[in-house]
Amino acid sequence: MSAAGLTVLHVSEVTWGGVVTLVDHFTAEQVTAGHDVHLLVPDSYPTDVDGVVRHSWPVRRARPDGYPRAIRELRRVVREVRPDVIHLHSFVAGQLGRAPLALRGLDVPVVYQAHAWSDRLFPRAPAAAAVRLAERAAARRTDRLVTNCQAELDRGHEIGVQVPGDVLSVAVDLDHLRPPTDAERQAARSTLGIGDEFAVLVLGRIAWQKGQDLLVPAWEARRPEGMVLYLVGPGDTEQLRTAAPTTWDDSIRFMGGTHDVRPWHWAADALLLSSRYETVALVVAEAMACQVPVVATDVDGPAEVMIDGSEPPAGAVVPLDRFDLLVEGVEQLRDDPELARAQGLAGVDRARARFAPDLVAARLEAAYRAAISDRGRNRA
Repeated sequence: MSAAGLTVLHVSEVTWGGVVTLVDHFTAEQVTAGHDVHLLVPDSYPTDVDGVVRHSWPVRRARPDGYPRAIRELRRVVREVRPDVIHLHSFVAGQLGRAPLALRGLDVPVVYQAHAWSDRLFPRAPAAAAVRLAERAAARRTDRLVTNCQAELDRGHEIGVQVPGDVLSVAVDLDHLRPPTDAERQAARSTLGIGDEFAVLVLGRIAWQKGQDLLVPAWEARRPEGMVLYLVGPGDTEQLRTAAPTTWDDSIRFMGGTHDVRPWHWAADALLLSSRYETVALVVAEAMACQVPVVATDVDGPAEVMIDGSEPPAGAVVPLDRFDLLVEGVEQLRDDPELARAQGLAGVDRARARFAPDLVAARLEAAYRAAISDRGRNRA
């Protein structure tokens, strides 16, 4: 252990989306706390954090022929850095970092964060079962799990990953993502070309996980009045256009990707989460911080942060197979401004109690120290 604190090595193959945002928050807070922080990621990883030592990792999800080289490079970096703890992010890094030969002879605690259990990527049962088997096998080389929500931790245990774990929640920059003033809100809407309509935001790449292919037909069938659905995120929309012949480019508008989500959160009247699976989707936490009410599918996490507890609710959760209720939920917010305002204000209070980066980082450091302590006891 270094004199200033822990030496931490984060390892991730992911180069986009919420995982990158969370890793950047983790590493920035750890540098501020005085830890020696290293990051092993592909060259295409999009951001650099001051004070974090970055190492190049030659790995691509779609190229398993490169996995042996990736494991060798991981071993080289671990020998060079000599971390007190390794934090593996997502399925591929989790599997490679816990492969039988990856850390042989290198006595270092391993913390694993799935960022959603990957068996849900595979609708077909044989593939999903193979992923669960791989997760159970890798669990034997895992000292601690960390998750975004209790439901994710519980589900890991249900599929046989019997490892002690800690719930972190997600980190949001509450200084940047905050409720707008009236002037800031109007400026954001004007800049984005939003008029007087009730603006419903769906934020995320166009992907099977995100469920836009189920949401768009439900919107087309219901055709809610006075509302526009803004799809913000990169991806191929051909299938979606076909599913919405009368509403596409009318009350459904595809806006492409963005490098700054704040103007969209400031401009939105509601956030709609249509995902098939998540673990406290970061966009939900960001919307809550910006005083935007949320209507979400009942995936892991939203109910925990939006509804559970003694505080007023910050939105609504509907069953995964009821996309008509998802659209109905935002219609209710349109028709009841007082409800929308109350849920938005509740979201801000909940966000401040759950998502502050220093609070999340403190939970993560406690998990690291528990992993180190557990490894020491097992060694003894």
